Amino acid sequence: MKFRFSLLALVIYTIAWTQNTEIKEYKDIYKNTIVNYIVCSVKGEENVKKPIFFFCQGSLARPLEYVTKKGTFPTFLPFDLDIIVKKYHLVVVSKPGIPIKENLKNLQEDLSYPKEGLPPAEYISNNNLEYYYQRNNALLKKLLKQTWADPKEVVAAGHSEGSYVALEMASHNNKITHLIYSGGNPLGRMMSIINENRQSAEEKENWTGESLDFWKKIVANKDKKETDKENTSFYHYTLSQNFTPTLLKIKIPVLVTYGTKDQNGIFNDYLQVLAIQNHKANYSFTSYFDCDHNFFPVKNGVADHEVDNWTVVANDWMKWLEKK
Repeated sequence: MKFRFSLLALVIYTIAWTQNTEIKEYKDIYKNTIVNYIVCSVKGEENVKKPIFFFCQGSLARPLEYVTKKGTFPTFLPFDLDIIVKKYHLVVVSKPGIPIKENLKNLQEDLSYPKEGLPPAEYISNNNLEYYYQRNNALLKKLLKQTWADPKEVVAAGHSEGSYVALEMASHNNKITHLIYSGGNPLGRMMSIINENRQSAEEKENWTGESLDFWKKIVANKDKKETDKENTSFYHYTLSQNFTPTLLKIKIPVLVTYGTKDQNGIFNDYLQVLAIQNHKANYSFTSYFDCDHNFFPVKNGVADHEVDNWTVVANDWMKWLEKK
């Protein structure tokens, strides 16, 4: 069994094109856990009434921002935040127990925290789908009471692991008017792992068998939140469900975006087949040809990280929202 997990996290491709964006930090409490979050707005328009664009992070225990001698940089979206904040107030919540910002020297190569050892216990025990969507919806309820929030439109969006969180937020919250489901797998995390093994040029005969043995252990311990590992059995189990029934019940406008070379791509093609079969006119699908999980073009099996397709994707999100 080989877990590369490239499908579960954004490639480190942070860019500092946010000259017009003001990022403000806030703190709240949810079920005895501290909730650190940021609200990103056009500078000078922090109190202007606009809709909320609630973005859900992918996996890994990353702070929302990292600090270097050159300044502070966001980790959560690899494109110019100005694309979103022109029309929306962008809200992103930090992972539980993870600093909202941290010096780069204290982070691992993939920007996860801490540099060595396991993340804080608060992160490990709350790092699961159930906690994330319930916490986010509780916070969203409070934010919609603010004078700067326009409740007529509320967008829940997420990429990779964040797509599941955004989906569950939308399925449990009638205040959400639009869902952007990006880079997720409608059949869940375990199927992503298995398909990644199958598609790997380095695949070994026993990989999938080992993955299924791993899944048997997860199912046997599905309610456990072990403290000696970063990702608990409960974490794996909650993210490995068949999400297609939930997806097909959604009645608000939904945009599904994915790369055709992503190991999740074929499963989103399957979702599109089901959407057509079930006459789901509220669904829109945009696939990015020959692109991987993070929308980098793939040539001869190698992703070209020099090409910035994330900006293309972000602009496509905004174009879709304008039409819907």
